[in-house]
Amino acid sequence: MRITGIEKKSKTRYTVEVDGDYFYIFDLEILQENHLKTGMEVDEAFLEDLKRQAEIRRARERAFYLLSYRDHSEKELYDKLCKKVSPEVAAMTVGKMVELHLLDDEAYAKKLAEYYLNGKLWSRRKALFEMSRKGISKELAQEVLSSWEGDPVEQILELIQRKYYRTVGDPKGNQKVVNALLRLGYSYSDIKTAMSEYEIEEEEDQWQYE
Repeated sequence: MRITGIEKKSKTRYTVEVDGDYFYIFDLEILQENHLKTGMEVDEAFLEDLKRQAEIRRARERAFYLLSYRDHSEKELYDKLCKKVSPEVAAMTVGKMVELHLLDDEAYAKKLAEYYLNGKLWSRRKALFEMSRKGISKELAQEVLSSWEGDPVEQILELIQRKYYRTVGDPKGNQKVVNALLRLGYSYSDIKTAMSEYEIEEEEDQWQYE
């Protein structure tokens, strides 16, 4: 087999033809590192190795791009890379990102827990579900969440004051708030306690200003 054409496709990428047919698109670095040129004799093993080099490079570029946008879990990054490259190369790339300290599931889990529990005021149940969706293992997520010392009733009260204070006050509005809080994973008993405390606080406030 022979390389019969190398045509510039973009600023750094080139289309390579083998025996007159399209073969692959490579970055300039791969062409230079392997000394590719028109007329060069090649074999199947050499061509497959070129493809593998290109796939590894593509996977790393994709990983760097994704991680520059936001943190990922190892599983989450692996799943995204598998859409572009082989599972083997995806796993290799994830390992490389761990070596470079660009992936750390434990640190990511702690960051997510802080955001979900203290930022969005979600329940542990809801936080666990969303952390699992982000690729954090159930065991790690449970371990991180178990260290949280917050009071779910206090969280619900803060949520009501932050988001639902305009809705509570009548049976229909209260039921809407209860349903919303249930969707956030809070237990009915905690919701009932928080709603009762909120109504008592409201009555006391109104009494003070009358």
